[in-house]
Amino acid sequence: MKSLRVAFQGLRGAPVRSALVILTLTLGMLGFVAVISATAVMQQAVTQKAILTGGDEATAQVATSGIRSIDVLHRTMSQMRARTDARKVAATLEDADVGVWAGDAPADNVALTFATPSLREIRPFPLIAGEWLSVQDSLAPRLVLNEAAYARLDTGASVGVGTSKTRLDAVVIGVVRDGDDQPHAYLTLADYLRFESTLGPVMIVLNGPALVPEEIAGAAKMLAELGAPFTLGEAARTDRVGGLASEIATTAQVLLVLGTLALATTIVGILNIGLATARARSKEFALRRTMGASRANIAGIVMLESQILALIAAIVATAASIVLFPLVVGSFGDQLGIEAPPYEPWYALVSLIVATVTAGLSTLVPAFLSYGRDLSEVMRT
Repeated sequence: MKSLRVAFQGLRGAPVRSALVILTLTLGMLGFVAVISATAVMQQAVTQKAILTGGDEATAQVATSGIRSIDVLHRTMSQMRARTDARKVAATLEDADVGVWAGDAPADNVALTFATPSLREIRPFPLIAGEWLSVQDSLAPRLVLNEAAYARLDTGASVGVGTSKTRLDAVVIGVVRDGDDQPHAYLTLADYLRFESTLGPVMIVLNGPALVPEEIAGAAKMLAELGAPFTLGEAARTDRVGGLASEIATTAQVLLVLGTLALATTIVGILNIGLATARARSKEFALRRTMGASRANIAGIVMLESQILALIAAIVATAASIVLFPLVVGSFGDQLGIEAPPYEPWYALVSLIVATVTAGLSTLVPAFLSYGRDLSEVMRT
């Protein structure tokens, strides 16, 4: 308690120095926490966008041709899931002849995908408004738009779906964030038969933690041997999460180097302040030596002062990061078109650890120098 009281007295006696140390520490911590936050945001942003556009690891798709009805498609999907390690299965179809119409003109810039509602289980599009596709029947096609399509189309006007020969007015039921920067619309695959008499080439999408294309090829071969009235093509992986890991790791290392350099700058700055303080307080320390203070006592007081300042700086930096994090990360997420991650509580712990270690390293030399000068030399000055 005595050392703590002496430390507080020393800090009150030099308010400008204390304020400079707190400011330097705070800026250094904010820089380091910003690097950690940026790395976490980047990893989550890239992962989210990869999952939205290609599915989670592992996701594969296989092209089919010759499927004549929705019932046969559903049975095929069930067979493929049962004969592979897939846990989720969906189907999509794209036809250049069927598209979205804005009034009486085709919206050629809006891509249209017919999909089973289960597609959102594999590619979990965040709902911005409304609802996702469902299997319920309706008089008008129920359309879901991504953010780019919603911004492009005048949903207050008539929005339709179909071909130049067969066109139906559609109802926009929802808006999703699908990771696609281009306008995109989704419609239930069953609605495709409103415009064409039979199904075109359908893509079956499979997802599972241990899914491999060879198993899909084996399932397709088995179905062919059982006399399936359709053809399954080659399977191909669509997920990109694993492939992006090395790129993310390289960028994270670069950011970590920048954060370390920021900390090194902070240590040097506080070290200079500490050396100046040690020289300015040499008479005080000499007096304490004459009163029997040991090297450990004097060094401990200096170190304790630095840790008090570090704690104050950590509180300031944590509060600042909590306020600034949603603003910075929110704008980052908006630019990437993904849902930004929340502020993690462990960032505050990192702030405290970084402040404590940085303050300790930067005051270690001044702490021992405060005792090292010759007593007679100090008393003469």
